[in-house]
Amino acid sequence: MASIRKRGDSYQIRTLIKDESGKYISESMTWKPEKGMTERQIKKELERQEVLFEKRCREGDADSTIKVKELSDLWFEEYAKLNLKNTTLDKLYIVSERVNNSLGQIEIGKLSARQIQLYINSLAKEGANMKTGTPL
Repeated sequence: MASIRKRGDSYQIRTLIKDESGKYISESMTWKPEKGMTERQIKKELERQEVLFEKRCREGDADSTIKVKELSDLWFEEYAKLNLKNTTLDKLYIVSERVNNSLGQIEIGKLSARQIQLYINSLAKEGANMKTGTPL
């Protein structure tokens, strides 16, 4: 069961989960109600957010310390290999190798929109195409 604490105009939802070694880890998130919501709507949505957050924590989605490359590898193992054709997989491996070379060592929780945009911008520069040396 999560605990909820009001903090100014937002709410902190905190829960404890057990990791693989049996240790308890505290996970938390902040939820801010939209303007114009009634107290009853806030209470109902807060309860919904609490349930969703606990579910994400139990399933492991709250772990933001996983690196981009690790997440990519997991996705290929758990989804892509089972659901995509070999030709699609081959092309995605090439793309993921390029992405992982640039962003692979960044933790998902620390990856910013600016870092992603800078990477995209780098693809438009001379030399981005590995075969021809032209921009992509």
